[in-house]
Amino acid sequence: MAEFLGDVPGQHLLFVLGIASALIAASYFCGRRQGANSVSAGVPGFGNDAAILQLVVEHAHEGLVMQDIYGRIEWTNPAYSRITGYSAEEVRGRRPQEFILPPANQLSAEEVETFRYDLTRFRSGTEELILNRRKDGELFWNQLTFAVVEGKTLEDTKIILICRDVTSQVEHVKELENARTRLKQQAEHDDLTGVANRSKLNAYLMERIAEGVDGSARIGIIHFDLDHFKDINDSHGHSAGDTVLRHVAMVMSRVLGNRGLVARIGGDEFVAVVSDPQGPEEMEDLGTRILEGLAKPVRVDRHEVRVAGSVGLVLADAATASASELINCADIALYAAKRSGRSQISWYTDALGAAHRHRRMILAQLDEDLENDGLSLMLIPQYDLESRRIIGYEAAACWLHPSEGLVDPVSLLSAQDDARRIAQIERFALREGLCEVKRLREVSNSAYFVSVNLSGASLKEAGFLVQLRQAACEAGFKTSDIVVELDEKIIRFDEPDGLAGSVDLLKEIGCRVALDKFGSGHGGAGQLIYLNADQLKLCPMLVAGLEESNEKRQLVQSIIRLAGNLGLTISAAGVDTARQVDMLRQFGCTMVQGKVIAEPLSAHEAEIHMREFELLEHQA
Repeated sequence: MAEFLGDVPGQHLLFVLGIASALIAASYFCGRRQGANSVSAGVPGFGNDAAILQLVVEHAHEGLVMQDIYGRIEWTNPAYSRITGYSAEEVRGRRPQEFILPPANQLSAEEVETFRYDLTRFRSGTEELILNRRKDGELFWNQLTFAVVEGKTLEDTKIILICRDVTSQVEHVKELENARTRLKQQAEHDDLTGVANRSKLNAYLMERIAEGVDGSARIGIIHFDLDHFKDINDSHGHSAGDTVLRHVAMVMSRVLGNRGLVARIGGDEFVAVVSDPQGPEEMEDLGTRILEGLAKPVRVDRHEVRVAGSVGLVLADAATASASELINCADIALYAAKRSGRSQISWYTDALGAAHRHRRMILAQLDEDLENDGLSLMLIPQYDLESRRIIGYEAAACWLHPSEGLVDPVSLLSAQDDARRIAQIERFALREGLCEVKRLREVSNSAYFVSVNLSGASLKEAGFLVQLRQAACEAGFKTSDIVVELDEKIIRFDEPDGLAGSVDLLKEIGCRVALDKFGSGHGGAGQLIYLNADQLKLCPMLVAGLEESNEKRQLVQSIIRLAGNLGLTISAAGVDTARQVDMLRQFGCTMVQGKVIAEPLSAHEAEIHMREFELLEHQA
């Protein structure tokens, strides 16, 4: 214990204070020989460095004690009084053994009276950790460091003690020791659910593989993951989440029985190893029974919580498998199941593995380009139907895909798994969009605005709104010249992560907010009542075929009328024909973008387009 506590950062300070204490004692004897007066009543004569040394000992956090060879206290500093609760007057002339030892460790009166320091044992630098008792009876751990200042005779020798209250450190060490003991006892099991942990899973898998080296046995893997588990924690609390996890472990263990092993490998992920399954049918039956068992509501306090999950399946020959490969294949199958929707079962196949490796290669290339500014910026003109001119640009990032050409990189990514990449892409579009539109402003003398699509990946980042405001200021834009477009599918009033609150925060810093892709089927008109937005942008799906479909025209008219009554301006994306422009103007739409104005343009193309553009079909 003492060795561990000796490693704490205060070691150096103790050493310095030990030297200081020794100097105090040396100065004291020197002063006595010279007959000098004491500097103060509390500390013996110091010599020339008295003022400095006095400050050191009076303000030190460590207690300092000077004793004679018989252990009698001759002087203490204020810190010793703070630690023990005894004043200097109360302890002067007494031995610490008389008052500071707890009852269980107290010495007899004879032992205290006959005590004398053994200088063969107590040398300078000697350390001792001992349990002591304060004046109020509270116990504490005292780490003592001894310094011996030898006099001309043994009677003149002084012992300097440096005292540190290390109770919290000792308790911390005890906690660590208890934790190690518990971990050792539970080395093969998950504390929360009672099923095996990852370490036990790996060992079990390797045992099954070793048993199947003759090629006669197969191994099945069921990789299970809860769908939207975070929502359960956010809505019902972490205790409810723990209850659900225990329920999952119980269902999987009950379904698997004695056919293998169930393990929790982290978070809401579980893996079941099926020893020598009869075939794919048995594996699918086990997966289905797990999902069916979880379909029944879980009772949490007075609420019933419904859970769902995804399952990835692997079946392999034990002779040709490795533990890491099996888990990796099951993870790939699980990822495919989650992308397919809730409560799905997916098998690992060679084709799925190849697609996964290809995706990893693509993401690696994307990561490299993200780090090396390998993205391109495209500008989409925003055309005002009333003034018949371009009034702003939507800034979008593009990436040169190794096989598909220029693509929207965000479309390749998962909002749940790739938030870091998505945030990088959105920051690029914002930063470069401000830069290029600033240049267009300067050459045209027009106050174009910039619109940019943002998602939770950016809006949930700490400090992002501060960065947005700073970027606008550096580019010479007012925040009111920035339109933040939020996809309607990420705005949810009934979900904790629905980002509805982000709209208010954006408005607070002055940005305008547009509800993008409205009518794509993810939201509804009810959002317009509660959302503090400035603009509604119709999705291309509603605009396409507007000329031929009476139902679409009625729907678009209704949406525009409702949005207008709520004070929103209305724009439309995917406007490709002059006829669509005419109809949208008649319905009350104020701004359009699409092929009828221009395809997405590079910065250079945008400048040329800006100079030459005329919408001849709509000139009055």
